[in-house]
Amino acid sequence: MKKISILFALFLFCLSFSQEITLSKTGRKFTKNGIEYKISEYQTQFQNPVAKTYIGEGRSYKTVGTIFGFAGGLLIGAGLPNALSENNSGGYFDPYTGQIIKYKEKKPGWTLVGIGIGLVAVAIPVAIIGSKKVKKGVETENKFAPKSQNFYKVDFTGNGFSLSYNF
Repeated sequence: MKKISILFALFLFCLSFSQEITLSKTGRKFTKNGIEYKISEYQTQFQNPVAKTYIGEGRSYKTVGTIFGFAGGLLIGAGLPNALSENNSGGYFDPYTGQIIKYKEKKPGWTLVGIGIGLVAVAIPVAIIGSKKVKKGVETENKFAPKSQNFYKVDFTGNGFSLSYNF
């Protein structure tokens, strides 16, 4: 029983040192061999050119999504107070006709809010596509990464057999 438990512990120990790359929840950092890197360092840490392409495209999509989202939020923030305030109205006296002419000033508030909502609606799917491409790049790199050359070897000797682990 001791031998089986030692073998099982050794097997779990070997699996714990795999070279798999993991992506953080925010998607801004990844961990490789226990060291945390920024996602911008993918060029030096990844070997698979296809994975590099996926991550480069994903970062571009995320940047475009961030820009659209920021611009949309800015337009919503600028247009909403303008749209909810009262319209400017007034009148002025025309000295030639002797009449008071009334006017109402039209505000661009709801137009800005609508354009902002449209930009945010475009930004969300673009950012999601970027995140998926980054995840796909990490998955591709993990499939490509050469696994360690660890293996077990069973030898039969004159008195019995032996189990050796090579790494």
